Amino acid sequence: MKMKLMRILLLCFLSCFWFQLSFAQNATTDPSEVRALNSIFEQWDTQAVPGQWNISGEPCSGSAINGTNIYSPDINPAIVCNCFYDNNATCHITQLKVYALNKRGVFPKEFVALRYLTFLEIDRNYFTVPLPAFIGNMSALTHLSIGSNSFSGPIPKELGNLKELTYLDIGSNNFSGTLPPELGNLVKLECLYLDSCGLGGEIPSTFAKLTNMRIFWASDNLFSGKIPDFIGNWTQLTDLQFQGNSFEGPIPTSFSQLTSLITVRIGDIYNGSSSLDFIKNLKNLTDLKLRNALITGTIPSDIGEYRSLQKLYVPANISLSPNETN
Repeated sequence: MKMKLMRILLLCFLSCFWFQLSFAQNATTDPSEVRALNSIFEQWDTQAVPGQWNISGEPCSGSAINGTNIYSPDINPAIVCNCFYDNNATCHITQLKVYALNKRGVFPKEFVALRYLTFLEIDRNYFTVPLPAFIGNMSALTHLSIGSNSFSGPIPKELGNLKELTYLDIGSNNFSGTLPPELGNLVKLECLYLDSCGLGGEIPSTFAKLTNMRIFWASDNLFSGKIPDFIGNWTQLTDLQFQGNSFEGPIPTSFSQLTSLITVRIGDIYNGSSSLDFIKNLKNLTDLKLRNALITGTIPSDIGEYRSLQKLYVPANISLSPNETN
């Protein structure tokens, strides 16, 4: 009986999928988005791979409407469309990927016309010059990844207008200046990658509002000042890495509240000794690394009993329990 029910459900799903796909194949892409996409790809000297989707005619075709995962390595560059607007007559481009294709150029103003874009990933290319202020008009974005390029100049404060963002990666670029306080408006952020991006100064106090954060990487920059105590309120945090900066100690005692942490990599902390007491409650740790910091105390004696530490690196003055190795 269960097998029969599962078959019926599967058939219903497939019928619904093909029904929707048939409508999608009859829909056409918003002409303003077609022009914008063609212009962007022309500036980046980029073409769709033949047989996957169409850049010269109807872009919302082939892999762009058949449910292909945007992360598929076999489709790059890639777009994904939603073709159920205007009673299934209009397609809008919702996702765009140009990943590690050695492309050069700037961030074209035509992106503003892609007003339904929720996902943009252009990592590992050679895009340059500062990010333009108009990026703040791309208000539908939930995922923005521009890491491993050559963007420079300051981060535009308008980036703080993208209040739907849950994922932001600007790491491995050549930015300068400090983090705009306006980024504290991105209260839905869950993943923020700032490593090796070139920024410095203090982490803005407005970041205290980013309580949905799960992953925060800010290593190998010029950040300074006190380690923010408010990070201890990011109780959903699982991965915290900000070694290679010039923070002042001590490590806040509020970090003991981060009981979901799996990875902690903190280093290069100056002008203040830090206690290891904050790790006593972090029973999910698998990766603990504390380098170039004045640390006092000892690793808890029961660390080997209730933690699954796979990587452990602490200063030589810290004593370890007999069951642990450095």
